[in-house]
Amino acid sequence: MSDDRQKTAKESKGFRNQLKTFIGLRSRSTPQSRSDSPSTVVPVPVLATDQKLLAKYTRFRILVIGRANAGKTTLLNRVCNTTEEPSIYDQDKNLLEPTSERGIHDVRRSFVFKSNPGFIFHDSPGFEAGGEEELKAVMNFIQESSKAKDVDDQIHVIWFCFNPDVARPLLPLEEKFFNEDRSWNVPVVAIFMKFDDLIKQVYNRGQDKSENTKRALDTLEKKFKEPLSRYKFQPRAYVRFMAIHKDDGNHQEQVGELIKQTAASIDNLALKMLFVTVQQNNLEVCIECAVNNKIFVLTSDIVRFARKPRCVATKANTEGYGF
Repeated sequence: MSDDRQKTAKESKGFRNQLKTFIGLRSRSTPQSRSDSPSTVVPVPVLATDQKLLAKYTRFRILVIGRANAGKTTLLNRVCNTTEEPSIYDQDKNLLEPTSERGIHDVRRSFVFKSNPGFIFHDSPGFEAGGEEELKAVMNFIQESSKAKDVDDQIHVIWFCFNPDVARPLLPLEEKFFNEDRSWNVPVVAIFMKFDDLIKQVYNRGQDKSENTKRALDTLEKKFKEPLSRYKFQPRAYVRFMAIHKDDGNHQEQVGELIKQTAASIDNLALKMLFVTVQQNNLEVCIECAVNNKIFVLTSDIVRFARKPRCVATKANTEGYGF
């Protein structure tokens, strides 16, 4: 039994090292040992059935929903690790010039950051009071995209951003979004932005930092997670962000948790593989997710998939839209 565990651990370590080499995580100046050299055959499990399906996916499309000032722009900047302005396209995939009209919210407009062109984003301004038409427009957009023949035109996951306001925890139209009957099955990840603001809202001077953090966590559970878990179509995962707007925060560590939870919410193996490889700023998370979810394919296919042009920011695949 002990020998089996040692063998499994050795195989997993060998596969991790190969992935590091393929994705480019290993420093070029670091010499490779014989045990993890690409020319060494490491006996890891192989799933060849999804190779054709993997080839169909080229970009990962995310719909981001959230109230005004929820911090969605900051979130996407942290995910793509950039401060640049995105390239925005209309629904016919034409690049929009940087005019005042370009900033108008339209869920059918997509945008891409040159630093991470494998992600395509869509933005909904959220469902404030009186926003019934906005909710209808978003639901119709998701429904239409779920029927798209080209998998690249489908919405693959939804990030629903909440600003945890104790006075206005869940709005009626937000509740309706999670209860509305639907024929689509796009996974939704609930993201609680500005958790540090929630700590301030429930702050008790008679308690220390850890106790006030616990108070905020308990409030988040009671006011948000528990109600959401009772809805007909509840989120598949929950993530919180703290001080994401501050430049000296642990942004990538928090983004890493979002990547992990989003990957865990995706059932389709090929789509999960696309997601963990297309994001370029948390490569250790890519490797951990690939190993934990047993995403093993032939070595040659790993190399091809990890090094496809979609994973490299180039003029050709951003300015030319390419999707």
